[in-house]
Amino acid sequence: MLLSLTLFLWRLYRRFSIMFSSERLTVPEYVSRLQRGRSGSGSGSGSGSEPKAVSPGINADVQAVLATSIPALRSAIRRLKSSHETSDSDETRRAIAELFQLVEEAWALPAAGRQVAEEICNRIRLDGGLELLLQLQGTPAVEITYESAKLLEQILISDNRDYIARMGLGVVLNLTRHQEDAQLARSVSGILEHMFKHSEETSVHLISNGALDALLFWCRGTDPTVLRHCAVALANCAMYGGHRCQRLMIEKQAAEWLFPLAFSKEDELIRFYACLAVTVLAANREIEKEVVKSGTLELVEPFIASLDPDDFARSLLDSADCMQGKTAADLQHLLPLLDGTRVEGKCIAAFYLCVETSIKSRQRNTKIFQEIGAVQSLKRIVMYSSNGTACALAKRALSMMGEEVPKHILPCVPNWKTCEVLTWLQQVGFSAYCDRFQELQVDGDLLLNITDQELSADLGMTASLTRKSFLRDLRVLKTYANYSTCDPNNMADWLVMVDPRFRQYTYGLVQSGVDRNIVQSLTDLQLQHDCHIDNGVHRARILSATRRPLKPCHTDALPAGPDVFISYRRTTGSQLASLLKVHLQVRGYSVFIDVEKLESGKFEDKLIQSVQRARNFILVLSANALDKCMGDTAMKDWVHKEIVTALVGKKNIVPVTDQFMWPDPMSLPEDMRAILNFNGIKWSHEYQEATIEKILRFLKEHQDQTDGIDASKEQKKK
Repeated sequence: MLLSLTLFLWRLYRRFSIMFSSERLTVPEYVSRLQRGRSGSGSGSGSGSEPKAVSPGINADVQAVLATSIPALRSAIRRLKSSHETSDSDETRRAIAELFQLVEEAWALPAAGRQVAEEICNRIRLDGGLELLLQLQGTPAVEITYESAKLLEQILISDNRDYIARMGLGVVLNLTRHQEDAQLARSVSGILEHMFKHSEETSVHLISNGALDALLFWCRGTDPTVLRHCAVALANCAMYGGHRCQRLMIEKQAAEWLFPLAFSKEDELIRFYACLAVTVLAANREIEKEVVKSGTLELVEPFIASLDPDDFARSLLDSADCMQGKTAADLQHLLPLLDGTRVEGKCIAAFYLCVETSIKSRQRNTKIFQEIGAVQSLKRIVMYSSNGTACALAKRALSMMGEEVPKHILPCVPNWKTCEVLTWLQQVGFSAYCDRFQELQVDGDLLLNITDQELSADLGMTASLTRKSFLRDLRVLKTYANYSTCDPNNMADWLVMVDPRFRQYTYGLVQSGVDRNIVQSLTDLQLQHDCHIDNGVHRARILSATRRPLKPCHTDALPAGPDVFISYRRTTGSQLASLLKVHLQVRGYSVFIDVEKLESGKFEDKLIQSVQRARNFILVLSANALDKCMGDTAMKDWVHKEIVTALVGKKNIVPVTDQFMWPDPMSLPEDMRAILNFNGIKWSHEYQEATIEKILRFLKEHQDQTDGIDASKEQKKK
């Protein structure tokens, strides 16, 4: 009864919102409201037969909703088949729109929406509607192609994705080849978003046949719907596609093309999923260095720290794609990020769980987080992590789940007194042994050196599984501990470079007197007996690392400057600046683009030095880019400072204009007026490659001139 009332209220809301909304899920105006159609079906007219039974195990309230929806659904599918056979385009569009409305209304139900929508989506497949939608993708009537693709995007639940993977992947790949069709891209990018969740094999097949290329091409655009689908699709590819797909993404420079999405100021959902994608890629140790080099990873933590989980959850509830939240299987993919070594992964996974907890609490289903093991991972972050953002988000998630929030553990474990050891025991669930630890005065030093035999003989842990559990928690503690008071040569960081997990061996090495001067002379026997590293494979890897020469430390030498410094006005030029960065970066140029414009002295010095050391200076002149420079005699404006530094340093200045009106020279401060004398390049969003080629010619001409001058100087010296 409650669900039926909710459905009625939702229809009433949609009746008015559709009149005034232009969102992508809007049902075309020519569709008669489903309410009237359902009334007819309920009285028996037009349905022809009783509805087929719904899946077993569905509760009575959900069955009551389906009892009114399925007759209308079957009627629409029959009309879709009939109109397709008779080539009646108008009737085909009406049937598609009615099916779309049924699916949309089902996903919108607050508590049981997932069950209702999945049953409806399954019924569409079982009654032949999914097969028919695939056939309609090849129709010459483009409006039918657009609308059937939009419906297809909305019904791709797990079983339907499986059907597409087996029977219709070629159809989807054919659609990706129409990259220039902006309207079709809105649905096709959404279809790819779902299909990259299907399996590693499907994802590899999609990438091998151009689907990833299509997504990366659309990343250059400005349509927020397409960009949102691209961001989620890339995140799904990284999360569900496995290491093979992650490697393919790096080869196709996906980490670089995620930068404009993560840098976007228009849509937080786009930024979030782009950040999620690049964080998942960085969690793969094999490609971590390449991901870091892209520069996209730097955007993750500041962005996550700026968000409020409740506000973000409310924005998801406004989207039919996300309002039901994620399944347990989806959420389990966050655990490697929570338990990993990168702080970006901990931040974004903890934030995601805060958002999902907000959604699941409305559905009264917060027990899902305990079932997937997320609670223990969050507690470890609260106890051990030194990152404020990750800690705060983990605490918030645990509180929202109704779980106990543990206290933060003091990181200087070697200096712990017995009372701090007892606090840790209580936190990790070994309170029963506190008295014995107290009696034997176990402090931080003894805790870090404790062995399995001592746990059994001296501390009363007779059960071997209990000892294994304790030693597992102790390894986590050793990995997070701060050894600065006893590790002057920073062996901890050296071990992290070999493998982040090896940080747990720091105390054993330091206590044995190992430092960076003698690390190369260590033997396997010494690592095992003196440093207490029992794992033979770990010893072999450490010994292999010791044979490599230590990297020299040039603390006084400045690294080489970037090839290009990009200056831009954040309010109007950030999107173009980020695109220019990627276009140049994928062509081999090193590019500096400041991401936050922080108001601090040290940052200002660093920014000015970056301009001075750069060989080229690209100035993005977007709408009103120089307005704040007018009258800025004190040079407080960032763009003003950067332009003057480039002029004084005689840099190769390349202005790139986008909807920019050149100002009166006298309106600008005298020290920057010369910027108006440089030849500018007009940016074309439709012909990006051609515009980039012009920019490259400007950069190469200057490089050739510089090389010629240098060669001339060398000749004179000889």
